[in-house]
Amino acid sequence: MTKELLEQYPDICAEIEELERENKTVISDIVRGSSDEFPFAEHPITVRGLGPQRYAEHIAKLKAQKQEIEQFVFGIKSAWLRRVVMLRAFHGYSWDRVAAQMSKSGKVPAINTLKSQYYGLFKNECPGEK
Repeated sequence: MTKELLEQYPDICAEIEELERENKTVISDIVRGSSDEFPFAEHPITVRGLGPQRYAEHIAKLKAQKQEIEQFVFGIKSAWLRRVVMLRAFHGYSWDRVAAQMSKSGKVPAINTLKSQYYGLFKNECPGEK
């Protein structure tokens, strides 16, 4: 897992939603037809359906990335560090806001402590073992 991929989590989720919404767009058109019985009068017929699933492959790729990120985060053994990662990566909080949120658990962590624990995950160390 790279820090860059982890921090793309909110954008990946938003892109999945946008592409899925686009894939569900209803397309309609009006064609001309006639009855198959007498009188054979011509009249307009509205045809509706879903458009081509243009983004299905890209959505699948994004969902795989999302799942990889979630497995990494939920595999962190330390609940404290897992919360830091979730606030920073999943919610996109600034370091000040992460520190404020973490202070609700009783102790006020220094921002440098938060950063060192967070960035320590990406130095070939096992998640949560600090």
